[in-house]
Amino acid sequence: MRPIVLATLAVLLATRGAAEEECTNGRDDVDPATAEFVDRGLITELIGWIAISTMYDVSATYSSPPEILFCDVGEIIAYESDDLLVDALLGAVYDRSRQQIHLVRPWSPDDPFDVSVLLHELIHDVQLNNRDWPCVGAPEFEAYWLQDKWLSEHGKRLDLSWRYVRELSECPVDIE
Repeated sequence: MRPIVLATLAVLLATRGAAEEECTNGRDDVDPATAEFVDRGLITELIGWIAISTMYDVSATYSSPPEILFCDVGEIIAYESDDLLVDALLGAVYDRSRQQIHLVRPWSPDDPFDVSVLLHELIHDVQLNNRDWPCVGAPEFEAYWLQDKWLSEHGKRLDLSWRYVRELSECPVDIE
C-alpha cells in the first residue's frame, strides 16, 4: 500500500482551512511568540493515556516523542519516501521514517477533536515501536478505535464509517 493511502485515512476525520505558510517545527524549544508548538505536557498526558489504555510499552515514545510540524492545506510535504499533497480533508499524518507528525492547520490544543488527531498519530508511534504489522494499513483500526475511546471520555465521538476503516486496515491479498 502506498503512503498516500495511509494519509487518506485521515480524510475521514476533518475538513481544514486554506493554505498559509510552510511547515513549522512544533517542539517545545520553539518560541511560541513566533511559531506554533505543542506543549510537552500535553504530549506526556496523551502518552500516559495510551499507557493506561493499552498493553503497549510507551517508554520509547515518552523518551523520544515524534517531532511535531504544522502544515497547511495545499502544501507538499516530504512523507516517507514520497511527497504528499496536504488535502483539505487531511487532519494529520505520521511519518515513521522521520519520526514526525504533521498536524494540519488550524489545530488547537483547546479543541478535543484536534487533540484526538494528535493522539491518533502518537498511537501510531507507540504501535510501530512495539510490534511489526503485516501491512502499512493494519494499525489503523486500533488507532481509530483508541481515538474514539479517548473522545468518548471527553463527551465526543468520531463521525466515520467503521466499515470503511476496517477495509482500509485489511492487508491486501496477493492473487497470482
